[in-house]
Amino acid sequence: MTDEFEHLFPASRTIAALSAEERIRRIRADRWINYPRAEQALAKLEALLAFPQRARMPNLLIVGASGMGKTMIVEKFARDHPSHFDKATGRMHMPVIVVQMVAGPDEARFYKRLLAAIGAPEPPRATLSVLESLTLRLLSEIRPGLLVIDEVHSLQAGTVREQTRFLNLLRFLGNELRIPLVCVGTQQARNALRTDDQLVRRFEAVALPPWQNDEDFGGLIGSLQRTLPLRRPSEIGDRMLKRLVEVTGGISAHVFSLMGMLAIAAIESGEERILATDVADTRNVLALLGEPV
Repeated sequence: MTDEFEHLFPASRTIAALSAEERIRRIRADRWINYPRAEQALAKLEALLAFPQRARMPNLLIVGASGMGKTMIVEKFARDHPSHFDKATGRMHMPVIVVQMVAGPDEARFYKRLLAAIGAPEPPRATLSVLESLTLRLLSEIRPGLLVIDEVHSLQAGTVREQTRFLNLLRFLGNELRIPLVCVGTQQARNALRTDDQLVRRFEAVALPPWQNDEDFGGLIGSLQRTLPLRRPSEIGDRMLKRLVEVTGGISAHVFSLMGMLAIAAIESGEERILATDVADTRNVLALLGEPV
């Protein structure tokens, strides 16, 4: 039966043969959609992970509006490089460590987040110096190849002095461990890093701007519709692509959400395909996406 669904990727053909309820559940689950911008960012991360140690390591800033898929990219990269036990040394090796920035440039809380990310217990009533010493020792044992700090724009919740101290901490970690740092955040993250001339010069930026109605967006939608387990090919032409950009603002999360809801509606109605008329009516789109808050 799966031979009938040649409009889908091979993995999605099997899913298309399942019940409506199971297909809807699969659509609602998180899944990775490959597209050129993401591939470029992943290639940059791969190059950093393979970079030989030196006194001043290169760093990367992945910057974009909320909902542009920054976190999904770093989570995909971390999944591709899982932790493993090194029998030769008898230690756990974590190639990629991902930690979310605390709500404000609080050094002690950040070290605690780092300890939690590597599965280390938090020492009771530890001073900042104890947390720093413990974190550095454990990270040296784990030998990470990359440290990813998500939501770096939260830095701007602190005072200028607090931001300066925290940026000094990041520079210290990079120098001490001799590993690349990857900061992820909105435009405010770039602004925060620019307050430290020494640190910002070590960063290369990869921007994820909102989508435009161009060839890249057409490729994204083409890949996306081949993952949606609909039993008939969807009818998505130039006018619909333009409309999708208009109603979603070009934000990846909105695009994926709308396409997923259109696919679910197509399964529930029995149409089994997405049509241009589905997004032509503004009322229909608002019913799916909801009114902005």
